[in-house]
Amino acid sequence: MEIVCYRTIRIREGSYEYAMIHKIESFIRTNSKKIKSQILFSMILLTIFITTALSVVIYSISKNRIEDNYKKTYENNLKAFSDVIDLKLYHTIDLIRITVGDSNFLNILSAKNQEYSNSTGTYYDTSLSKRLDSIFMNVESQNLMIDGIFIFDESGRYYKRIRGGQNSSAYLKYYNWDGMASYQWMKEAEEKKGREIFYGYDILDPEGNQNVISVIKDIVNPATLQSQGQIVVHLNKSFLRSSLLKNDGNFKTDTLMVIDERAPDVVVYQTGDVQYSEDIKNRYFHAQGKDDPQYLFTSRTNTVTGWKIVNGIAKSDLSRDSSYIGMVSLIAAAALVVICTFISDFISKKINKPLRKLEIVINQVKEGKRHIVEKFDNSEIGKIGGLLKETVNNNLELKEQLLSLQVKEREAELQLLQAQINPHFLYNTLDSIYCMAMIDKEDRIADMVSALSDTFKISLNNGKQVIHIQEEIKYIEKYMTIQNIRYEQRFDLILEIEEDIEELFMIKFILQPFIENSMYHGLEPKIGKGYIELKGEQIEGDIYFTISDNGVGMKDVEEIKKGFGVTNVIDRIHLFYGEEYGIQVESEYGVGTKVEIRIPVMVGENSPRSEEGKNEYTGCN
Repeated sequence: MEIVCYRTIRIREGSYEYAMIHKIESFIRTNSKKIKSQILFSMILLTIFITTALSVVIYSISKNRIEDNYKKTYENNLKAFSDVIDLKLYHTIDLIRITVGDSNFLNILSAKNQEYSNSTGTYYDTSLSKRLDSIFMNVESQNLMIDGIFIFDESGRYYKRIRGGQNSSAYLKYYNWDGMASYQWMKEAEEKKGREIFYGYDILDPEGNQNVISVIKDIVNPATLQSQGQIVVHLNKSFLRSSLLKNDGNFKTDTLMVIDERAPDVVVYQTGDVQYSEDIKNRYFHAQGKDDPQYLFTSRTNTVTGWKIVNGIAKSDLSRDSSYIGMVSLIAAAALVVICTFISDFISKKINKPLRKLEIVINQVKEGKRHIVEKFDNSEIGKIGGLLKETVNNNLELKEQLLSLQVKEREAELQLLQAQINPHFLYNTLDSIYCMAMIDKEDRIADMVSALSDTFKISLNNGKQVIHIQEEIKYIEKYMTIQNIRYEQRFDLILEIEEDIEELFMIKFILQPFIENSMYHGLEPKIGKGYIELKGEQIEGDIYFTISDNGVGMKDVEEIKKGFGVTNVIDRIHLFYGEEYGIQVESEYGVGTKVEIRIPVMVGENSPRSEEGKNEYTGCN
């Protein structure tokens, strides 16, 4: 059988082409239905996975975003609420400070009762009490937040003033106070040295009135700096009610608390639905500042009172919107799966159709049809069908090309062998010139030819890239011998190479370009003789070569790096040893140039070491 594609090719049974076509045909027949099912199943599975993951991500992101937005909003609200409290309390604090610091008030505290001969009464006499009433009536008129004022002086006297309509029986016990007993809050007030202390409850009757807070201040005489007693001011909690943090009805569990941490589990002020607020309060005290899995807490410490303002809300209350978003996402995902199922079925059929056409083409190829009537689209399978004909046809052409390449490869090997013969011819020719120079007693020509021959031998070095350091030095010596013959001994070569490094290895031809630069660009323009000094030493695991000359120097040291030879050396050092190794150049115009080369220590090589004396010039026999 045969197929026509540009030319007739006979496909023999058992050949590589026949086996290839048979395998393709078998694969298409066996897997065309499987491919369709796999594409359909894979696309449906991928759609389900993507939509489910997307729904989970959307729900999680929306939940976290809602919580973050709520927390940021309430952080601002709590700051505003705290600022409102500060503004209201600043006025009260200033009023109390002015009052207790007034000389008239201090004179009353230091005055003795005139109605008692022994002046040891536990309360102020009528005249002093009236004077205190006059002072505090003025204070009450200036600040409607004040519900009561109490004085405990150093003489053991007690004074109280309460707004009308309030029960004062709970405070009668303090008339029996003799000044000897000291309450805990008195000690705290004395320790504060006149600074106000705020308690979130009635410090004088903790089990009684829950509608007031207590402000305590130690009364200090500014003249003597001595304590003259304590003043307790009751403020009505109504000042804590603020329109800034009213529950707007969007959340059922939204709760605001003002907590005085001096009295554990005591809430100064609280808003929200009682059904939820008590549980939120208990959860907050139980969490003790840690994250709670059920509730979201936001807090801020008030600067004046030291109280903590806390907002709490159930996370489930916040997640209602995110749950709705998640439900909508799942419904949309389910609808998307159904739609993608129909789309996947359509796509799988479309993909499978070219496979059926490809099977027809395979049969036509096997039958040797001269014309392929099937047409393919620009899809990958369509391109396979179009290129299949060219693949079989070109196979024979590739075989012919392979044969041609094999012939050319053999020719290249012969040329390489011929090229390897040329250096030996060069060495023999140089030996003949050397012998003729010796016979004619031309010693300078003989020396130059000998040095040149040795230079070629060292440079070729049997094709090795790594040589002993002493071989590189020997090459430089031969090179300088040739140049000194040419320039009539104008150049001195000074070698200071440590013996320990001569048997170490290095890549060849990294010193010679700098020796050549020193000679041609440094010493040749110089009038008179000059020298090139080469030092080699090992320092801390690295080898340093220093090449110095007393030539004309350079104005710009970067010029030396522009030359091909130097650039080649730098690239070879970086490629062979690494970027951390290389050269450094210093030059002073009119004085000379110094080049430092740094390479690592090498104690071995990949290619075998040349035999002793192998590269030495043997002379004439």
